[in-house]
Amino acid sequence: MRRRTLIRGVVATALAPAGIVTAAGAAVAGGRALAPAAADVQGMDVSNYQAGLDYTRAAAEGRGFAIAKAGGCQLAEGPYVTSSYAGHVDGARAAGLRVGHYWLSGDFLTPTAAADYFVDHLHDYRAGDVLALDVEVLDDSTRLWNDADVSAWFNRVRARVGTYVPWFYIGAGALRAGTWSRTIAAGAHLWAASWGPNDGTWHGAPDLGGRYPDWAVHQYTSAGSVAGTSPVDLDLARSWAFDFTEPTDPPPTGGGLPKTSTEQDGVPGPVMWQRTQNWLRIESGYTGPIDGVPGPNTYAALQRNMRNWGYTGPDDGVPGTNTWAAVQRLAAAHGYTGPIDGAMGPNSWRGFSRFINQDQWN
Repeated sequence: MRRRTLIRGVVATALAPAGIVTAAGAAVAGGRALAPAAADVQGMDVSNYQAGLDYTRAAAEGRGFAIAKAGGCQLAEGPYVTSSYAGHVDGARAAGLRVGHYWLSGDFLTPTAAADYFVDHLHDYRAGDVLALDVEVLDDSTRLWNDADVSAWFNRVRARVGTYVPWFYIGAGALRAGTWSRTIAAGAHLWAASWGPNDGTWHGAPDLGGRYPDWAVHQYTSAGSVAGTSPVDLDLARSWAFDFTEPTDPPPTGGGLPKTSTEQDGVPGPVMWQRTQNWLRIESGYTGPIDGVPGPNTYAALQRNMRNWGYTGPDDGVPGTNTWAAVQRLAAAHGYTGPIDGAMGPNSWRGFSRFINQDQWN
């Protein structure tokens, strides 16, 4: 049964400390015993509902890592830091457990802004800690982050902290319903949630439906008990799952938007506007179709974004001189050398399209 935000513990991570070689409870499937490999590590993810957990006892019970909820952006009142976050990090680290920090995605920050808030509010982050994104629809949010959103978050975190251990948490059903080529290219290890009977024991690997190369961590129950505290989400981590990663080149074909020829000819067209809409979806809360037909929703999102470039008018979806002057300032950062006069011409569109042709807006 899905629980609300504060109970969701999320992304698991960390190298097993020396000497921790644990086994999850064996289960039976298809007539044969299932058990984790000897090198797999048992852990948990925690939030406010596990505040005060006895980490020394948890370590003695064989738990090798704890992933603490840092905060999220799924609430209409805005982003937040979870009140138990620092206590979980400090307690787990003092007991010798590996530590992870996770962020709950949502409608109320763009992926880039969410990544910045997360990094800016990390508590005692150390190299080797896991930095994880929990992709769910909870509380006030209405939309599951897609591949472009998720990869943008991971890439922004990497730009802020350098090489790190990234984890992508998602339910197995939602994973199978989408495609994740950019997230894979961003180097994110998969943490798949699949509870099965949800009886506190591990019943075998999650079904990924071919949507990801492999799982790194499996959240296999929400009905666990650790150190006398319950319920606790329990996770099984594979030995290779805690390596640092680097991004790879995105796949050469499939799924992405084509580049716009406006960069060469200075004539805005449907492809340029599709790429613009995708950029505004990622960065500025645009929720309309990626159809290359700009309308009030596209223009209102553009105006919101252009506040970063000096626009001070209303977000009314009716662009005028002030809107286009801000667009020219953006274009000037990408090669446009003409006047900032709010009159878009071929050179203005070329500079803007040089920006919008970047791979991150594919």
